[in-house]
Amino acid sequence: MTIPGALLNGSRATGRRCVAGVDGGATKTVAAVMSLDTFAIRFGHAGPSNVDAVGVDAAAASIRAALREALGEAGIDANAVGTAVIGLAGTPSDELAASVETEFAVGAFYFVNDVIAAWASGTWLEPGVAVISGTGSHVFGVNAAGDSWRTGGWGHVLGDEGSGYWLGLHGMKAALQYRDGSGPETALIEAAVAFYGLEAVEDLQELVYGKPLTKGEIAAFTQEVEKAATAGDGVAASLFEEAANDLAQQTRAPIEKLDLEGAFKVALVGGVFSSGHLLRDTFERAVRAFAPQAQFVVPEIPPVGGSLLLGLRAEGAADAFDRDALRSALSGEMD
Repeated sequence: MTIPGALLNGSRATGRRCVAGVDGGATKTVAAVMSLDTFAIRFGHAGPSNVDAVGVDAAAASIRAALREALGEAGIDANAVGTAVIGLAGTPSDELAASVETEFAVGAFYFVNDVIAAWASGTWLEPGVAVISGTGSHVFGVNAAGDSWRTGGWGHVLGDEGSGYWLGLHGMKAALQYRDGSGPETALIEAAVAFYGLEAVEDLQELVYGKPLTKGEIAAFTQEVEKAATAGDGVAASLFEEAANDLAQQTRAPIEKLDLEGAFKVALVGGVFSSGHLLRDTFERAVRAFAPQAQFVVPEIPPVGGSLLLGLRAEGAADAFDRDALRSALSGEMD
């Protein structure tokens, strides 16, 4: 996974006076249209557009609906938009792209993974790394030359170490290991029973396999793992430490591959980072062992803002806007 060169070097700038950005996720889709003359932003909203969750047809329909609403709010036709950057979870298919592109006479569409938009929003397009720990996990870095490197993002079967899903699943496993007598005592056994409304912890098996639980429903148990760790449960605390160290190792790869040095930004993205200090403190400490001047930041604008920034860079206008004004305009879209 790389960033299309035209999104960073402006080699395909269209000269049109608007850009569009989209953030498509598992629960909603947000589209934004920005004027390059006034930098005013108008928004559109629709349902989920994660292809893995809802399929190509539904995902494409959500993207189209959100874009139509944003264009309508801006009072413009699609042919006024030069670059449109669509940030989506996973790798967008050609079928999805074609379904969206045929409806809008936009100068140039770019369909990118949502971690690229997360990098843009977290670093303001500056060299650095975005580290996502939400339901899943993903790391993406870019250096001053525009070279990029991705780590993780392989999904819950092949990866997602350091994510909410990983923490929730291993919290359940720890509860069952305590029940079996093969693991140490932990309050997670009572937490799992109460959180999922079970009669006994043994019922987790039927819930996970029979219902079955979704990735999001498993990841939601992370809040109980956090509560237990905060209350002094050693098993729960050790899970956060392991998750943080796993994420740090994923972060090390792009830093070394891209020769990032000095005071570059490491953007902390996703609900697990924002839920408390347990993951963040250990993660930062581990990263500083190999990148002592890294600057840890929380994104000041939402992912759809990252898509807009990439559109602005593609049109050669990334240095013309006011950051404070952009923060203010996008504040309503922060989760």
